[in-house]
Amino acid sequence: MEQTPARSNTQAPDRSHSLTIQVIAPLAAMAATWAVRKALDGGYSRMRGQKPPSPHDPNVSFGSALLWATITAAAAAAVEVAVFRIVSRED
Repeated sequence: MEQTPARSNTQAPDRSHSLTIQVIAPLAAMAATWAVRKALDGGYSRMRGQKPPSPHDPNVSFGSALLWATITAAAAAAVEVAVFRIVSRED
């Protein structure tokens, strides 16, 4: 007796949705990350009256550079997650 493969109840993925996630989402995440980074830099400059610490500047303390890198990396990661969640949301 031959057994037929079990049918899955899941539907085939929508190609247009897949294209959106693979192409548009990364571009949107990059643009949103750039905008958030500019906003963070501008906010730091307004609050502190100076440019944000640069990790490439030898006059900046390690702690300041590390703290600013942590803040900007966390913001970038949060924006990326938000953009991918919004773009991949199913209607």
